[in-house]
Amino acid sequence: MNDKENKLNSDENAQAEQKNQAVKYEKNDNWQFDASAPTLEDNLAIGNDYEIDVAQSPVYPKKKAKDKNREADKEHIVINKRKLKVVSLSIVSVILAALIVFFGIKLFALPNTSETMTPGNVALTVGKTKVSVGMYNFYYSRIVANYLEYASNGSFNLDSTKDYAEQKTVDKDGNEISWLDVFERDTIEQIQYIVAYYETALEAGLTLTDDQKSNIESEIETIKSSASDAGVSVDKYLETNYGDYCGLETVKKIYEQSYIAENYFYQQKINLSANEEEISKTFEENKDNYTSISYGYIEMQYNLEDPQTSTVDVVKAKAQTYCDRISTIDDMKNLVPEICSSLIEQVISYGYFSDTESAVKALQDSVSATSTATELSNNFGSGISDWFFSPDTSVGSTTCLLNEEYSSVLIFLKSEEPKLDETEYYSVRHILVVPGEKSDDEGTNASETKEYTEEEWNAALDEANKILDEYNSGDKTEVSFALLAEKYSEDTESTSSGSSGYYGGGYSQVALGYMVPEFESWATDDARKYGDVEIVKSQFGYHIMYFVYDGPKYLYNAMSDANNAKEDEFLATYEVKKHSALKKTTVAEPTTVTTTQAAK
Repeated sequence: MNDKENKLNSDENAQAEQKNQAVKYEKNDNWQFDASAPTLEDNLAIGNDYEIDVAQSPVYPKKKAKDKNREADKEHIVINKRKLKVVSLSIVSVILAALIVFFGIKLFALPNTSETMTPGNVALTVGKTKVSVGMYNFYYSRIVANYLEYASNGSFNLDSTKDYAEQKTVDKDGNEISWLDVFERDTIEQIQYIVAYYETALEAGLTLTDDQKSNIESEIETIKSSASDAGVSVDKYLETNYGDYCGLETVKKIYEQSYIAENYFYQQKINLSANEEEISKTFEENKDNYTSISYGYIEMQYNLEDPQTSTVDVVKAKAQTYCDRISTIDDMKNLVPEICSSLIEQVISYGYFSDTESAVKALQDSVSATSTATELSNNFGSGISDWFFSPDTSVGSTTCLLNEEYSSVLIFLKSEEPKLDETEYYSVRHILVVPGEKSDDEGTNASETKEYTEEEWNAALDEANKILDEYNSGDKTEVSFALLAEKYSEDTESTSSGSSGYYGGGYSQVALGYMVPEFESWATDDARKYGDVEIVKSQFGYHIMYFVYDGPKYLYNAMSDANNAKEDEFLATYEVKKHSALKKTTVAEPTTVTTTQAAK
């Protein structure tokens, strides 16, 4: 997928999210991982559609780590600062001998699949939680598998047939790093993330639900059945798929920790939310990050086999002729049929549009965009971002970005000077009480308007007041409101039982015009302050409203950064200690290439 496609998809996703934010009464914040690439979200997802998928075939070749590829990361090693006591060698020998007798030399020195936490089986300690070699291998295998899957689609410059230690990429700070180091870094960060929320949940007294216990047992039986079908033992089946020493007890523990983490994740995320003072401070300290620029962009595809575009130089020259004809957004829109002719044919052939007119209209509507410098860098590279924000680049200027890998040229237009995006957004939570009898279906779509009797409306109001009384009788926090929304709200699309990825009746960063007027009017009242609660009536029922935030887009961006910073601080309290057994974990090796494959 090229940069343009990434951007188009990003825009489409943003629009879809806004549409989803309209109140849909059909019968969560998602679990997110901040690693630099997708990690376990496809197979170990906490939140909506939670599952841990056990692969049916090996995910990558394995080999025990060589010392040279598994040197200790000194930045993450926690050294015991207590004074060391000098002990005679004879005493040490006696102690060692006793340990060998007690544990057995193999059990003491080697990893195991039973999750017995001997020194030989502890790869990491995160907070108070010991992480076995097998558990590390499980997470590592999913990290590697996901990177390779995305690489196969062109998302990463990663060759599965070459030594990962020799292939380099760049981290978020711009430092060169090997892909082998990326795999280890992201595995440790993934484990740290889950363990942090797991331990927090335990401290809050949370345990597995009956449904979760049942799900785990069901998954275990599925694993046993798959192993049987494969004609191998369960441990052999799991080790083949997830690395050495990953046994049934390992997978069971992973399920348990992940489910318990899920049970408290959303509540902890609310607890970590930044307040207005923290948001303002983040903005003031990083103003340049929140300045946006409006621009236009359009994609020209080319085919070097075409006589008219036979060389890259010819392509560049042709793109420049278009640049010379563009000085406004309207100029760019008018050139869509000409510049995007091959793209128009392509999207019609794929069935996205039925005719040329509708395809042209869609592409014209996507010409205009607004982004921060960071967003531009992420989508198109730092060079384009620097060009847009340079004081030497005047409004009406154009430039091109050639992408030879995807045979396309992006043409950019600077349409306005940088400024703060004042677009208003708001965030609220609500509990919906719908009049009338409750049905067994998935709920009622927002586009459907029903007629209710006065008696039904009165009954709904009574129910809403009872829920409000329950809230007022408690600690009256956002968490307690969210829990009541999970329990009572009939707008299940705003809860974890829906498919939108929301939790606790929450709608975050909602643009004006997407909610019913009564809902929106209350949420955007200038007198509103955090924690305000009130019952609001709309055509769909009674909404018990909880106000979270209202402000311009640039402050929402600052809020997101402030929230991320608080979460980073929270995660940092769960120290990661590396142990010598880490050297015994699986290390990804490249796949072999046959002579036939190499010849292709």
